[in-house]
Amino acid sequence: MKNRMFVALIALMALILAAPASAQQLFPEAEEFLNPEGRSKIKPSTFNFLKVTTNARIAGMGDAFTAVSDGMDGIVWNPAGLTRVNKFGYNFGYTQWLIDSKFVTGSVAYNTDGWGVIGVSFVNFSLPDMVETTTLQPDGTGQKVDSGDLAVGLVYAYQLTDKLSAAATLRFIQSTLGPETLSAISVNVSTLMNTGFRSLRIGMNMKNLGGEQEIVSEKSEMPLVFHTGVAMEVLGNLGEPVSLTGSFEGAFFTDREQRWNLGGELWLKNMVALRAGYKFKYDVEAWSIGGGLKGTFGGRSVAIDVSYSDFGGLLDAPLRLSFSGAF
Repeated sequence: MKNRMFVALIALMALILAAPASAQQLFPEAEEFLNPEGRSKIKPSTFNFLKVTTNARIAGMGDAFTAVSDGMDGIVWNPAGLTRVNKFGYNFGYTQWLIDSKFVTGSVAYNTDGWGVIGVSFVNFSLPDMVETTTLQPDGTGQKVDSGDLAVGLVYAYQLTDKLSAAATLRFIQSTLGPETLSAISVNVSTLMNTGFRSLRIGMNMKNLGGEQEIVSEKSEMPLVFHTGVAMEVLGNLGEPVSLTGSFEGAFFTDREQRWNLGGELWLKNMVALRAGYKFKYDVEAWSIGGGLKGTFGGRSVAIDVSYSDFGGLLDAPLRLSFSGAF
């Protein structure tokens, strides 16, 4: 009985947070970006490394992945898709980011068969070495400045019905710059639903829900974002010799204007994937492409993905690599 009540509570939380009207009542900070009249009021945010896409498959589809999430690739983007993990899954990634910075990510998940899926993820962002300078020593003191960001999350996903799954994530976040350290806790809540109409899926995710931070007497918020999207196979079905998935989603922010993502994923023989995406209303980013290989060896599935995103002529395009598997 208690288990059923707990599951019902998780379902209720997920559905409430996914509904803009309810979210406005529960979280006043969400009202201004879910209300069209309030979106023009942009608020400063911190922990901005959380806004970077670090998964090659997701980036290759132009970040239009909320309704596509079907396993380990979505553990951060929409962990409700973790219910597709058969028993044990893992995912590791590397992103060569801007100005010689880089991301290293990792995640594991375990399906308990009846009690839901439990997972752990981490994101580590590192900057190139910086030399400490002072007013009296503008050319440097000879010391290095320690800097970087870290996010560690605990995930729980549950298959509520044969068509609806939900997930919640609790994350510890920390940023370091020299002797100063800033830490916080955030919550993510997501849902994924199969509508029953052909292969149409609807996904929703509210990420980085947390309190205000004070930085040098200035208040700053978490980079709260609400994703909602749809996805469907427009050619064939998943697992067939040829299938093409189309996906479209909107992203609503507190620290920037609303944006839109469009993406597609073509599978050949369920082994080779070709991906492309386009982002609308972004400052620098536009199109992206990617590819992947997937195979099964001794009952264990393994996949490797790569993506390239266009950042215009001012910045070097980031390159992302991901390696994942399940057994």
